[in-house]
Amino acid sequence: MEKSDVRKKKRGPYAKYPREVTMKRLLDAVGDILKENGWAGLGVNKIEARAGVSKKMIYHYFTTYNNLVKTYIKSIDFWMPVFEQFQNSDAILEQGLQEFITTIFQNQFKIFSSDPIMQTIIHWQVSEVNPLLREISEEREVEGARIAAMTDPHFLNSGLKFRPILALMLFGIYGIVWHAKTNKSTVCGVDINNESDREDLIVAIGQIIDLFWKAAEIKTLNQKEVITDS
Repeated sequence: MEKSDVRKKKRGPYAKYPREVTMKRLLDAVGDILKENGWAGLGVNKIEARAGVSKKMIYHYFTTYNNLVKTYIKSIDFWMPVFEQFQNSDAILEQGLQEFITTIFQNQFKIFSSDPIMQTIIHWQVSEVNPLLREISEEREVEGARIAAMTDPHFLNSGLKFRPILALMLFGIYGIVWHAKTNKSTVCGVDINNESDREDLIVAIGQIIDLFWKAAEIKTLNQKEVITDS
């Protein structure tokens, strides 16, 4: 009996690309798989097949599989450019701190509501224990706390707690977006799938920050007058 020459199919051989092209193909593969199959679809072999490059390149250019995924997440994370902008304190002072904070949260809503991958990533982050996402979240929080700290002097001795307001707005944005995108339904009568309601929510973000900002100024002024009178 003749021996069968049927052999187990192997992946590859893959074409060789320059460093930048290879890295981009791997990152794009992560994004494509997430869009089509979610987190369950990710894996070293699946990324290799989708990118059309050897999985050895994952470890060569990104050291680990987790670092590849982390690099992709950070490349699309809304907060990364914000933190880079934060390094330029002169630009923030020129724009005005209140306007800077307002613009951050209004843009965060606009971008998060239109980015299904980030919606999935953040949902995954709060739905299960995952060391990789915990690491990314903690790095984001360290940088975010530096921005929040800039607002502390404005609210000092006012009795108003602005950081919890920022936390409520942030997760309020996450919640209303998840609800609208998943169930196509409203929250308190607000439907962000409707353009008019989207604009109203953006305005409301500015109004919340403005109300607290001005309330702190009034309370601080009143306290100074009390001290002066005494």
